[in-house]
Amino acid sequence: MAQTLLGSLPSIAALLFFLHAAWVDFLTWKISNRTVLTLVGWFAVHAAVVLALGASEGFGLFLPGSLAAGGLLLVTGFVLWKLRLFGAGDAKLMFPVGLFLGWPHLLPYAIWLAIFALIALLALKLPLPAGASMTMAGMRIDEIRRSGKVPYAVIMVAALIATIMPEYMEMFSGR
Repeated sequence: MAQTLLGSLPSIAALLFFLHAAWVDFLTWKISNRTVLTLVGWFAVHAAVVLALGASEGFGLFLPGSLAAGGLLLVTGFVLWKLRLFGAGDAKLMFPVGLFLGWPHLLPYAIWLAIFALIALLALKLPLPAGASMTMAGMRIDEIRRSGKVPYAVIMVAALIATIMPEYMEMFSGR
């Protein structure tokens, strides 16, 4: 259990940074290079700790697969950015998302991404419940509706959490 906790600390720190990136993107439509580089750094720490513990199987860490997933998502993000479907920050955020996902989780991630994108589309198209438009989140959703710019980091981070959370829950339950 101690190895599981020690190996998970960098991932937990990265999760907090991913949530920070999603929140800042929701508020400002921006993801800083510093945030992306911090996430890549947390992945390096995570990989070093897991490899030092000799627990790469338990954490599902296969470095070439993680690098390949990060590269594939970065290229995908770059293409979407060039097509003006994504912001540059969203495209950059794809790399650390891929690093933490790894190759085997790309398909479940794509499915969750589609689900959360549909939820976001509905949230932006359907009217807000009575009184919700007076909250900070409601006012921001109205602003997003008017601008037509979507904070994709929110969707990407939600899909990332939905994809990796079952594995972490199983790991901590001791199965």
